[in-house]
Amino acid sequence: MIRSYAQGLAPDILFEKVSPSVWVVQTSDAQGRPVGRGSAVVTAPGRLVTNCHVLAKSNSFVVKRDNVSYGATLEFPDPERDLCQIKVANFTAPPVELADIGKLRVGAKVYAIGNPRGLEVTLSDGLISGLRKTDKDELEMVQTTAPISPGSSGGGLFDAEGRLVGITTALLRDSQNLNFAVPANWIVELAARGQANLDKRTAPVASAAPRAARAPGGGLQAGDAFEYVVVDLVTNTRQSAVHRVDGTDGSTVRFNGGTRSERVNGEVIEMTQPVAGAMDSAMPPGGWAGSNLQPGRSWQSRYRTGDAATGNEYDLNATASTETEVSVPAGKFPAILIRYDGYVTIAPGGRMPGGYRGRVDMKVWYATDLRRVIRFEYDARAQFFAPDRQVVELVRIDRAP
Repeated sequence: MIRSYAQGLAPDILFEKVSPSVWVVQTSDAQGRPVGRGSAVVTAPGRLVTNCHVLAKSNSFVVKRDNVSYGATLEFPDPERDLCQIKVANFTAPPVELADIGKLRVGAKVYAIGNPRGLEVTLSDGLISGLRKTDKDELEMVQTTAPISPGSSGGGLFDAEGRLVGITTALLRDSQNLNFAVPANWIVELAARGQANLDKRTAPVASAAPRAARAPGGGLQAGDAFEYVVVDLVTNTRQSAVHRVDGTDGSTVRFNGGTRSERVNGEVIEMTQPVAGAMDSAMPPGGWAGSNLQPGRSWQSRYRTGDAATGNEYDLNATASTETEVSVPAGKFPAILIRYDGYVTIAPGGRMPGGYRGRVDMKVWYATDLRRVIRFEYDARAQFFAPDRQVVELVRIDRAP
């Protein structure tokens, strides 16, 4: 008979009950060399859930314990919530039971099981120290004092009865006992959200040869459009984004229902609705090239995107190279490569309470004839957090008759 322990299972009994459902995720590169390790929790027959950032930069991965390993494949990615469901054939490990998230209380006992620093199936305990919610009063992070270390990402946070409270995802560096798990109820929505992301994997957009550029300084008119493809390199999902001209008064050009405006020299005056991934959302004031782009020029760029409460802060060094011809799906264009590197500080109140600071590297190919970006690469990363890696390319130019 299972004995009770502080209104729950004894730790050893709890471990015996749920540890068979927590596995190591071992990732490898294209040559089969190990890239990293994380954890995963069995949530349904032949299905495990882990953090998407555990799978980042890998070409293949297995789930393993001791000397037993199984090949695995990504089934549903939800990078926005940092949850990925993986599929394993002929896998019989038992699924866990999900906790009722609505009954979670600060101060409740919880247990974390994962694989910190490669130490397989390690048990630690703590309390729920906070329930972090969105502005809509929806739970987005379970804060806990249960220790979490690198390798624990994707592991399980369980209540005193062995029910899954959340998937352990991160800790805040230089802080004591500030550890987090994404709530287990998100797992119920993972298949639908993941399938929606997979549906964005469209075939490469058919390209059209660019028509002759109109005279610089006044060449754009209503109906012109620049179509980009935004590729998430973590999940390999892609989506289309369009900058479409609404009209021009000869000195400024309006795009996308007035949510973006530029001077005729390409300098961005205002943008209230980013559509092309990080190429838009991380853009410095004035645009990536500004108004004084010169080959060989270097400068510092410090700015905030969004408002003071939720915007991100960038501290970057920028260097412009000489102009060369660059090929993208839309054609070949003379372009200057601008390299930005430095740090980004993610604002508190987003997916991670308290925010975080990490490295960011960006490459911007700016076509001087088109006066806009034709290719953009973004790589932001912070230890223990999901990386954000994107490529944006110009795939089509439509000119109004």
